[in-house]
Amino acid sequence: MAVYAKADPEMLLFALQKIIESISDGVVMSDAQGRLIIYNQAQERLEELRGTEIIGKPLWEAYGYDPENESEHRQVLTSGKAVENRYEAHAINNGIPKYVSYSTYPIIKNGEAVGVFSISKNETKLHSLLEEAIELKRRFLSLDPEMQEPVEDPGNGTRYSFSNIIGDSEATRQLIKEAQKIAWLDNNILIVGETGTGKEVYAQSIHNHGKKHKEPFIGINCAAIPENLLEGILFGTVKGAYTGALDRSGLFEDARGGTLFLDELNSMPVSMQTKLLRVLQERKVNRVGGSEFVPVKCRVVCAMNEDPLKLIGEGKLRQDLYYRIGGLSLYILPLRQRPEDIRCLTRFFIQKYNHMLNTHVEQLSETLERAFENYGWPGNIRELEHVIENLMVHNDDQTRVLEGTHLPAYLKASLNLGTDSERPKPQRKEPLNDRVDSFEREIILDALCRNSYNISSTSRELGIIRQSLLYKMKRLGIEKPTS
Repeated sequence: MAVYAKADPEMLLFALQKIIESISDGVVMSDAQGRLIIYNQAQERLEELRGTEIIGKPLWEAYGYDPENESEHRQVLTSGKAVENRYEAHAINNGIPKYVSYSTYPIIKNGEAVGVFSISKNETKLHSLLEEAIELKRRFLSLDPEMQEPVEDPGNGTRYSFSNIIGDSEATRQLIKEAQKIAWLDNNILIVGETGTGKEVYAQSIHNHGKKHKEPFIGINCAAIPENLLEGILFGTVKGAYTGALDRSGLFEDARGGTLFLDELNSMPVSMQTKLLRVLQERKVNRVGGSEFVPVKCRVVCAMNEDPLKLIGEGKLRQDLYYRIGGLSLYILPLRQRPEDIRCLTRFFIQKYNHMLNTHVEQLSETLERAFENYGWPGNIRELEHVIENLMVHNDDQTRVLEGTHLPAYLKASLNLGTDSERPKPQRKEPLNDRVDSFEREIILDALCRNSYNISSTSRELGIIRQSLLYKMKRLGIEKPTS
């Protein structure tokens, strides 16, 4: 508690006013009736409002909200409890919310709350410096894959941060900046991108860049979990709810104040989407078979590998769920639209496998480089790494320039690297999705044949979980031979 010497009250008041005006933190105070009585210059700069225009007004007039809704100052005045370390927008200027980091405290006199004040911090410069440092680190680490390798689980369930994202294109740099800005908010986020573009890398990076990075990050692939199990896994169960059910918390509870990542949300049945929407709206969850509600404190980050508007039109995604999760959205461009990233990632993967295989490859041949630039990369970054790995493994230790001669036949055909007699004949034009499915079917069949249709071995080779492989086989009409 501060100690004051006896002094002239008028002089002391004048000094305190000067101090409030000179500090760099924003100060705003309201009295017991909700009128603004202090609004310093630092707060003006943070919220881009003019103190002379709002001082003396009720909070709802100053900030333009419905007077029937209680303000945070009114809640603190009523409860007598402080609200600390929040990051929200109270002021909106030209339709743009102004987010500030702040804490709000009640003023208690003789046991009665007579006012409320907030201290807001200007973290804009700090965020800017942090983003610059991350960008420099990202570029530096992209040159040395050994240093760039993610550390196994730093304690919150993640392996990646923005430093692990490789790419030189303007699209990638802008996407990282956008993701860093929304990472400081508590809102739900939707990430849209084709398979293999790195949606979970961005989700983990957002979590690690945010205020609650020490809280858990829990991810689940909605396509890999059968519908009858998904509800219990997400919401939890009560013993006796169904045969074999136990008292068990769901992922919404396990995530606590952290992040719950729902990958491939477009694979979630519509009936399950309805239940998810209710949880997101009410911010509380009810275990299967239970009657008690548990508050939901985590942020939900969803990912889709298809255009959400297309999914809504096809009836595969509830429109109201999209509005609930898509307020903040990130769209990751496919690799074919980022040629600079293809070259950057190629260099990175060559160095990565040089370290792993003790080889000394320096670059691609001109023919192979042109093939890479002209290829559509339906599997995106994951497919590019797969191709580089195949090239590196099938070349000798003395190779300096990678050629396409040692690639498997299906990869040579895909990259159009065979001789004229080897190249497939031009086929009739097909929709992109059909061509992607055909390519994916060919890769899976090739892997299944090499592993004698052993599902576990094939899934390990393809780098996916067993349930995902079974789901893809069913979708693509691939059946295990009877003999």
